[in-house]
Amino acid sequence: MERAAPATPRGRDEVAKMAEAYMRASGTAIREMPIAERTPPQTGSVTGRAVAKDEAHIAVATAANTFMVVEASSLTRDVQIGEQLSLRFHQGRASIDNGRGRGR
Repeated sequence: MERAAPATPRGRDEVAKMAEAYMRASGTAIREMPIAERTPPQTGSVTGRAVAKDEAHIAVATAANTFMVVEASSLTRDVQIGEQLSLRFHQGRASIDNGRGRGR
């Protein structure tokens, strides 16, 4: 009996394609410019809007024609398409930044 290869890379690529299609269809992308996928940072914060997802990945638009794909398993709750997110990265893993623990 053969084992199927893990679907993670293919699923990630599919989410990236869905993100680009959503950004074009929704009018959030600038029509004359290409849409680019950026690499998530190792540390720091990013804000954006969820534009595509599957069971394992979420694509977040960070600018008009830019998005990144992150693992959904590292987030603490289900995210809806169109939802505004604030993500905090630590060692390359994303978590939803709910603003707690900050001064003011």
